[in-house]
Amino acid sequence: MSNPVFVYGTLQPGQPRWPALAPFALRSGVSWSVSVAGRLFDTGYGWPAAVFDPVTSDQIPGVVVSVRPESTTDALAALDDVEGVATGLFLRVVVHIEGQPCWAYQWSHPTDRFRRIARWPHTNA
Repeated sequence: MSNPVFVYGTLQPGQPRWPALAPFALRSGVSWSVSVAGRLFDTGYGWPAAVFDPVTSDQIPGVVVSVRPESTTDALAALDDVEGVATGLFLRVVVHIEGQPCWAYQWSHPTDRFRRIARWPHTNA
């Protein structure tokens, strides 16, 4: 059984931090067009921040990447490093997509200085 990770920003395929996750992904392990309840923000630093909220009607679009079971520990350690978990930048949390638990990274600070966006990457239009 694979261990899925929901990604919504720079860890998505084709984005700058995808190479941090790609080595751990199953070959056919990317699901497109999924979303999780919550709000997405442009931080102004070149990456987005998500705040997951199961009771909101707002949705954060992204992809689910299935991680090879034997690589789960290494994959999560690498992603925790990229996401600054040790310094408290992001928190690794569990979200549910169609009833399936997935790891995801949530912003752990106030968002009042950030601009709400519908998706990443986004346009200013």
